[in-house]
Amino acid sequence: MTETKPEKTTRPDAELVLVEDHGNWALVTLNRPEKRNAMNLAAQARLREVLEQVRDKRVVVLTGVGAAFCSGIDLKEVASAPPTDGRVGGDSLRSWAECMEDIRKHPAVFIAAVNGSSLGGGSTLIHNCELAVAGESGSLGTPELGFGQWPVLSGPSLINRALPKHAAEIIFIAKSIDAATAYRMGLVNEVVPDGQLIERATEIAEHIAKFDAVTLDWSKRGYRQMVNMSWEDAMSITQDIADAAGANRPTSDGFPTRSARAAE
Repeated sequence: MTETKPEKTTRPDAELVLVEDHGNWALVTLNRPEKRNAMNLAAQARLREVLEQVRDKRVVVLTGVGAAFCSGIDLKEVASAPPTDGRVGGDSLRSWAECMEDIRKHPAVFIAAVNGSSLGGGSTLIHNCELAVAGESGSLGTPELGFGQWPVLSGPSLINRALPKHAAEIIFIAKSIDAATAYRMGLVNEVVPDGQLIERATEIAEHIAKFDAVTLDWSKRGYRQMVNMSWEDAMSITQDIADAAGANRPTSDGFPTRSARAAE
């Protein structure tokens, strides 16, 4: 009997990341299931395009098609590309870091709906979202040390989110953890049955999307600044955040204009 090999799938760039508009929030879906949603340069460029497209949203839910949430950058593309500035994977790593900055600086609150496995740069995506809901079959890992590399982005993002011993366990054992363990370690907010994942993420998104847009934007800025601050430093800037939210709130509900944000 002749084994049938799966056909190679080439998707138009616009289909690499899908977006659904739900009014005040959006669902953004990584769509390379045949590659376990590995993010090649084309998919990363499309993600950045979509993030700009949903810049007026209060909440963005991120998920993936198929059995994986995201398996990080596309290592096959990295292996076939010449080194950049003497660094293997330089272009792709730099591009993925830029994607992470786009999310960090985006005015929306991000919710990761973790529908399956997530490795390396894919786990960075989870750590970079403000909230995360995982399906029961979800998992995340930082396997880079196992094949001789420091986890350039997934390492520091994990260290920034987890307790030191938990981060060390995942990095130095190069292990993947299941959704229940991720919840125990505080890396996801809750775990739900797989079939209820998008329903639950939608529930949270719709709840948050009712809040004032400008206050959400400034609250996210304050949260991001305060995560690694001392108590004293966080308390010293909290009134500034509240004042800025009030001063930048327009008479009609919505985000400040791009020009107003650029002038800050």
